[in-house]
Amino acid sequence: MKAKVQNDVESLRKSVQSLTVELLTRYEELCLLYSLGPQLGRLASIDEIASVALREAMDVLTADCGWVVFWEGKRQRVPEGCRRNIEAVTVEHINGVIFDALKRQGKSQFLSHDLSREYSLEGIGVPARLLASCLSMGELSGGYLCLGRQWHGPVFTSADQKLVNAVASFTAVELENVRLRRSELEKQRLAGELELARQIQQSLLPNDFTCVRFVEASGFSEPCFEVGGDYFDLIPAGANTCLLVMADVAGKGPPAALQAALVQGVVHGSSRHSLETSWLMTTLNQCIMARAGGSRLVTAFLASLDYEGRLHYTNAGHNPPLLIQRTGQVIELSQGNMLMGFANTTKYGKNSMQLAPGDTLVLYTDGVTDTMNEHDETFGMPRLLEWAGDQAGKSASEVRESLTHSLKLFSGRTRQADDLSVLIACYTGSHDSAML
Repeated sequence: MKAKVQNDVESLRKSVQSLTVELLTRYEELCLLYSLGPQLGRLASIDEIASVALREAMDVLTADCGWVVFWEGKRQRVPEGCRRNIEAVTVEHINGVIFDALKRQGKSQFLSHDLSREYSLEGIGVPARLLASCLSMGELSGGYLCLGRQWHGPVFTSADQKLVNAVASFTAVELENVRLRRSELEKQRLAGELELARQIQQSLLPNDFTCVRFVEASGFSEPCFEVGGDYFDLIPAGANTCLLVMADVAGKGPPAALQAALVQGVVHGSSRHSLETSWLMTTLNQCIMARAGGSRLVTAFLASLDYEGRLHYTNAGHNPPLLIQRTGQVIELSQGNMLMGFANTTKYGKNSMQLAPGDTLVLYTDGVTDTMNEHDETFGMPRLLEWAGDQAGKSASEVRESLTHSLKLFSGRTRQADDLSVLIACYTGSHDSAML
């Protein structure tokens, strides 16, 4: 009976001792996390957060050395501030032997009481014992928090492991918060830059369609992303002539938008010297070949129109504009040349025709004919010609609104897949004697 009581007392004592150790471990863990929280919460640098976490973990666990290793893709990185009391070459050697394999195996913890015997890691500065915990969020491993002790130090216990795991988990949460904040700030920055780019690109398009007295004009451009590769223009050249421009850069988004800005700059600069469309197109092609990077293919249509209705035009691989005569007949200006961006030696010819008052030119990019509906059908040239046959006698704004309505009615809820631009120019005739 006495022996049984003694055994019960001893069992109870061990249970109390174990519970006390567990309580002390939890207390240390809570104290450490309570201390870490305010410190890490004020930091915005991933390296600084890791450095503070390493310092606190080393102090609480009386480690002789320590470091934090991050994975950036397949490459390891140990920031200078995240390595304490151990040489960089030693850390690199240990990481290569242990943590590359550990990461491949997907293990979140590492413990060794004798690195020299278990992993043949020896040399000046190599710790005898090593404890590491993964800086992970879910199944994603971002690196390891590593603590080392020399032979004179005690072995790492299960309580030490729990404490390091808690610090690593808490640090990983803070690191992820920083990454998320940075990601959100980066998204906001990119959104702001794209909005600014959109505004700049819109400012390059004509905003005054009344600048030419003998032409009534209207137009619009709708990129499929924030910015696009379409460019159109109506450029007055004195009182008696104007230049009509429609261009389409291969591709979409910012790269195409930058090249469209190059086209705009060259056209505006060159047209100050001459409105000869073949010369303008040749000059533009040479500039594209000399300056454009990456994909530099561009289609364009340039036309000069004077107050007497004389139209001279050059087409470089662009969709044929439509001439809607006042009689209702629709003519495709199909004569064309090679698109730009292939060779400096490309020669561009021009064509001419006479417009009558009431005739309307419709310049457009392939975003019009390539507009798709939910059945994967394109608007196509036949539908465009059919639409054009009903536009005679309408004003430029009425023609533009009619085309916009027809495209939206056809596409329904299908997302726009390409940049889309239109320029409508109605020749009104030489009514103003001040221009003669």
